[in-house]
Amino acid sequence: MAHLREQQKIDEYLKDLRRGDSAALSALYDATSKQLYSLCYTYMHSHQDSEDALSDTYLAVVRGIDKFKGKNGFNWMYTIAKNVCLDLIRKKKRAVMVDFDDEETVNTLRLSSDTPQAHDESGIIALSEKVLNENEFRIVVLHAINGLKFKEIAETVGGKESTVRWQYNNALQKVKEVYQRRESYGG
Repeated sequence: MAHLREQQKIDEYLKDLRRGDSAALSALYDATSKQLYSLCYTYMHSHQDSEDALSDTYLAVVRGIDKFKGKNGFNWMYTIAKNVCLDLIRKKKRAVMVDFDDEETVNTLRLSSDTPQAHDESGIIALSEKVLNENEFRIVVLHAINGLKFKEIAETVGGKESTVRWQYNNALQKVKEVYQRRESYGG
């Protein structure tokens, strides 16, 4: 029931924003930024790019507030964030190719305290990011870290709830197998 109240609060913040209440944006940010950042991170794979995507998401929300239908605001914002990330990825591919095999660059990007890896003492998140495909990693982050229900994830990624649940369980099994192999070889 608490989740429903959170959804309703977000819808109210968006309605207030549409009516011109600028203070609603701050409340909306406080209520949604952590989840949206995590979603952006699953696409962008770096703190800086995720922060840029998050900023662009809120700009798009403000600019497109008249398109908000009055309900399901959280899902509406997730869709905007996903589209912003995909646009940024397309622009980045056209502009410059980043060398993700460069250890110094990768370590620099991963050291920020705001990335999901910052509190990942066991290395499970970093391992998951290496082992899983983009979609599997996204589903795991949205469910395991952000606590979204499979139905909400299905709406966000555009699939069936049963498929998302299956992909999540498969992803966990993949990570578990690799983690166990790694541990049996001494890490």
